[in-house]
Amino acid sequence: MGGSATLWAEHAVGREEDHGAGDRPGAWAINVLGPMEAWRAGRAVVLPPRRRGLLALLALRAGGLVTAGQLVDGLWGEDAPPTAVRTLHAHIAKLGAALAESGGGRLIRRRDPGYVLDAGAVAVDRDRFEDLARSGLRHCAEGRYAEAVRSFGGGLALWRGRALSDCPVRDWAALEADYLEELRLQAYEGLFAARLATGAHDTVAGEIERLVAEHPLRERLWELLIVALQVSGRSGDALGRYRQARRTLVDELGVEPGEGLRHVEAGVLQGIAEPRRLLRLVPAAAPGAAGPLTLPQEISTLVGREADIERTRHLLDASRLVTLTGPGGCGKTRLAIAAARAAAGFAEVAFADLAAVHDEDGIADTIAAATLTHARPGARVLDQVAGRISCDRLLIVMDNCEHLAGACARIARELLTRCPQLKILATSQEALRLPGEAVHAVSGLGVPVPERVRTAADLAGHDAVVLLAERAGIGEIGALSPEDARAAAAICARCDGLPLAIELAAARARLLTLPEIARRLRDPYTILADGPGGSRPQHRALRATVEWSFHLLTAEERSALTRFSILGGAFTLETAAAVHPDAPILGTLSRLVDKSLLKALRTPSGTRYQLLETIRGYALEQLAARPAEHAWARRAHAAHYLRCAEEVESGLQGPGLGALMAEVAEHHEDLRAAMTWLIGDDPESALRLAAALWRYHYLRGRYGEGRDWLRAALAAAPPGTSPRVLAGAHWSAARLASLECDYREAEALARAAMELYEGEGDGPGVARSQALLGAICRELGDYRQAIGLSRRSLAAAERRGDTWAVGHTLQMLGFACWLSGDFAGAARFSGRAAELFGPIGDRERLAWCRLDLGAAALYTGRTETASRHLTQALQAFLEVRFKEGVAWAENLLALVDLGHGRRREALRRLATSLRLHHELGDRWRQAGVLDALARTVALLGDGGFAAELLGAAGHIRAAIATPVPSCERPAHAETEKLVRAMVGSAAYEEAYALGPHLDIEDVRRRIAAPLGPVPSGAR
Repeated sequence: MGGSATLWAEHAVGREEDHGAGDRPGAWAINVLGPMEAWRAGRAVVLPPRRRGLLALLALRAGGLVTAGQLVDGLWGEDAPPTAVRTLHAHIAKLGAALAESGGGRLIRRRDPGYVLDAGAVAVDRDRFEDLARSGLRHCAEGRYAEAVRSFGGGLALWRGRALSDCPVRDWAALEADYLEELRLQAYEGLFAARLATGAHDTVAGEIERLVAEHPLRERLWELLIVALQVSGRSGDALGRYRQARRTLVDELGVEPGEGLRHVEAGVLQGIAEPRRLLRLVPAAAPGAAGPLTLPQEISTLVGREADIERTRHLLDASRLVTLTGPGGCGKTRLAIAAARAAAGFAEVAFADLAAVHDEDGIADTIAAATLTHARPGARVLDQVAGRISCDRLLIVMDNCEHLAGACARIARELLTRCPQLKILATSQEALRLPGEAVHAVSGLGVPVPERVRTAADLAGHDAVVLLAERAGIGEIGALSPEDARAAAAICARCDGLPLAIELAAARARLLTLPEIARRLRDPYTILADGPGGSRPQHRALRATVEWSFHLLTAEERSALTRFSILGGAFTLETAAAVHPDAPILGTLSRLVDKSLLKALRTPSGTRYQLLETIRGYALEQLAARPAEHAWARRAHAAHYLRCAEEVESGLQGPGLGALMAEVAEHHEDLRAAMTWLIGDDPESALRLAAALWRYHYLRGRYGEGRDWLRAALAAAPPGTSPRVLAGAHWSAARLASLECDYREAEALARAAMELYEGEGDGPGVARSQALLGAICRELGDYRQAIGLSRRSLAAAERRGDTWAVGHTLQMLGFACWLSGDFAGAARFSGRAAELFGPIGDRERLAWCRLDLGAAALYTGRTETASRHLTQALQAFLEVRFKEGVAWAENLLALVDLGHGRRREALRRLATSLRLHHELGDRWRQAGVLDALARTVALLGDGGFAAELLGAAGHIRAAIATPVPSCERPAHAETEKLVRAMVGSAAYEEAYALGPHLDIEDVRRRIAAPLGPVPSGAR
């Protein structure tokens, strides 16, 4: 619809000639409705693309705080580099300087944790457009259609193309542009309707036709087109367009036309030519003109609440007061209406919507209207209600009691006492706390775990997905692609299974794909912005629903909730106390649970508490608006997680490893948040945290993430940082670098750590560094140096009596020995290590000893012994979910299978090992697995593919400068000889040269083809 805006220039009113700057001399104008423009005093300010985009982001929220994180997301999205925040600050400084050069003072101000564009000095065309669009809607509602035409036309004349069309913005800002485009379409629809209502239908049909062609799934545009044709005397064309609209909707969305289109069709068939009747354009009713409330008629189906309806019915059979509790947006009202319809034994059902009521008198008046009680002047309303219903078998639904819970409780108590046949079904975010009250907590709909969804079949049985599919017009859930299935699961999880949030997300399916909605749901208040037109004020948007709940809290409860918002996942009582030490924490948590703003989760390790993501996002925004408190809470949060990380570091090499790893993993997002904060606030503590977590990243297979944390912390370390802290960080970074086969960096970091330890006289640190340098030498094939360094480290550990360090160094010696071909030495060293680790209870290191013993047995022909040791190692590695160990064990067990002629079993194991090593980024071991795969494939008869696999392994080793391990050289030479004999030297060289171009998925596909599905291995 790029050129359509010019159609309405003649309707524009009040458009300023100085590019939106208004009549303030020298004022700034920033225009985002098209290519981004910045003007001052009638002169354009030219900016490079990134700074132009940055200014656009600030202009979208002029006058409001835009956090640094939001600016990073808006500029880079998910592709943000590690230096994004630092780069952002540099761009801000340069942008501020460029704007200052144009005069007018300082437009951008720092306000932790972000920046604010001075709204008093800037006119943004987006704001003018929204004001005019709102005026147009108001004029239409009041029946003043000529004024509506001028307002809508004036707003549309501000557009110069697609919003932010030349700005490289991402994430929420791209969504904001989509939102503006949606408002633009709504303004066109309002303008067309108003023009038809004024009788100006001579040219409007052709103009609508152009927009229908661009947006064929917007039913309102079809309605307007059909009406324009009808009032122009073209009834046949109007009916033809209805049939075309229906066919388009059925073919594209699988849905029949909605009520509006059906109403227009009926009007055409009846020969109605009055546009206001066809479009049902009537002035809004005056406040208070509506009749008494009755049980509302639902216009959409209720999904996934059958068990809740039945439960509520049973409670109503047994109790006179039943309260449905739950967070805003969970569907309490819909459930109450459905349960009231299903309830048996009532002569009447009355529905009292208390959302807009402000006091006890208002409650009484609303109930009187719902029960058709005609109150007499001068008499107490509640007395008249009680007299009216006295002994009737009546059910009153009191909806939305939370903001007047005490008053609702008093009125409910009085009515129940005076009316023996009366029952009340209340909805509230907290119970009314009356004697005999039955409470049913309404939770979100069932949600799949996104990480476990691989295909549409994994969505089965989850009501949240059913609701999303129905509201988004998805015909068959089972037909979704894997990408869409994963996106649907992510959307439902991000919406916490709340029906309101899911319906708002589904409404975006007209504009966005499911993956696009899922990506943009990181800022739910942007995408979940517009509720159903007929819904009540607190239900019109997710943000309004959360605000409704938030403002019902006491000041102390609001403070607690905002501080809890910085906690990323489920948290303990101790964690809550760390960020909110100002009040008795148990009582505060209890009240927030009672008010449905916090979930209490029972876990094997004790009670955990968790905020719904929808509530957490709003609370975090409130905290960010108070910079001092936000900074204090972040520091307390980071300090707490630093203490926790340093306390568990040693525990990750002892008994209970699996449970401890799972517990640390639960807090991964909080650890990440603490790390991000500390890098900017306390770099030395950031170094401590990153170093304390190196073993966690190692065991979880997150080598790259651990390195990123350490790299960022080391870069931020100021002069005067403790040498011991620096040494620990260098050593940890070296260890993770070696695991990713970045040997040059690993060696440099390890030597830097050793120098720092030597400077501090830290013998254990020096010994650890020597052992690490030995491990690096081992993978580079320098076994003499590796064993020599490990022996020196062993001697130091034995001198100080450190049993674990002795065992660890013995195991590393055993590892180096069997790789070098010294299988007797491997059995001796790793056997001694196993004797030490058994009493200590370090299952991960004990499993490594088993693996070393298995390898020594394998290479000396004792395959039964090898199989026993390796199977024990694999089981232990699986139990602690240690990817590297699983990958190694599968690799060596495949060689056992190969020795027994079980080639297909070997192939499956090697496929699993290759996948896991690839996920870890361990290229050194990938090369060894590719060699073994080549041998297996050759034995299965595919010499060409075997040569390609050997070429891939050779390419990896050349890239990381490592040789074939000594123990594998005989098999490698034999495989090469076998393959050459199979295909001939020329064909071998040709296929070998293709090896570097193989990718992991291609290898796995070609392996899987003759075997069927390749098992996934460790999860």
